[in-house]
Amino acid sequence: MTFKPQEVVDGNEAKRIIDSEVYKQAMQKLADGYQSQWMNSKPNEVAERERAYTKLQILAEFINEVKTVMETGQMAEHERQKDELMTHY
Repeated sequence: MTFKPQEVVDGNEAKRIIDSEVYKQAMQKLADGYQSQWMNSKPNEVAERERAYTKLQILAEFINEVKTVMETGQMAEHERQKDELMTHY
């Protein structure tokens, strides 16, 4: 793997976002709202239920993407440290 400085920067920013209480509260509020819409829909409200389900899926994809950016940054940082160590020997 080749060290990419921008991946480290992006990973650190993603971690800062994930660790933010505002982010955590917003994601939880959205997830709870969409789940409530989905679970409380009437049997004949198929379109509303499908929309709520789709929103839940998109939210999960967004959260996973931010986590992926963070994890990629962590791997890039590990690679940077390894490269730095190897240049000393």
